[in-house]
Order: sequence, then structure tokens, then C-alpha cells
Amino acid sequence: MAATARLVVQMTPEEKRALDSRAKRAGVPTAEFVRRRLSASDDIGENREEIEALLAALEATAPAVLKSVDDAMASISAISATLDTMKVPS
Repeated sequence: MAATARLVVQMTPEEKRALDSRAKRAGVPTAEFVRRRLSASDDIGENREEIEALLAALEATAPAVLKSVDDAMASISAISATLDTMKVPS
């Protein structure tokens, strides 16, 4: 789509540097970064219900995930302790 209109937005030099920096990290020109951000905000609104459902699912699984991590850490500690007893003295 060819650009058909121009928008001038005034901002402080610090705001411009921050915007340019974010665009550079995204690997796109500043104008493209702004266009993408505007488009992305519309996508969030259109998909709010799905996003909220996904967040709820993540929240619901968090305790099980954390328990799995705790169990894995306990197993690692037990294995480490066993290995420590098996070390040959120098």
C-alpha cells in the first residue's frame, strides 16, 4: 500500500531518540515501526477475548509448572548429593 497521507507529530528530542531506538531494535524504519504499533493495538482490541482466555489458561497452569520445576530442582539436589558422596578423595 502506497503512503497517501503524512502525519507530523511533535515530540521532545528524548522521545524521538527513544522512538528511533525502539524502531532500530525492531529492525525497521521509524515510520514503519509506528505503523506497526498502530496496527498492533487494533489487533489486541479485536482479539481481547482470546488473549484474556490464554492469560487465564496460563495463570491456571502456573502452579503445576512451578511444582514441576520445584520437583526437578529437588531431584537435581538429590543427585548432586549422591554424586558428592561418590567422589574419590584427592
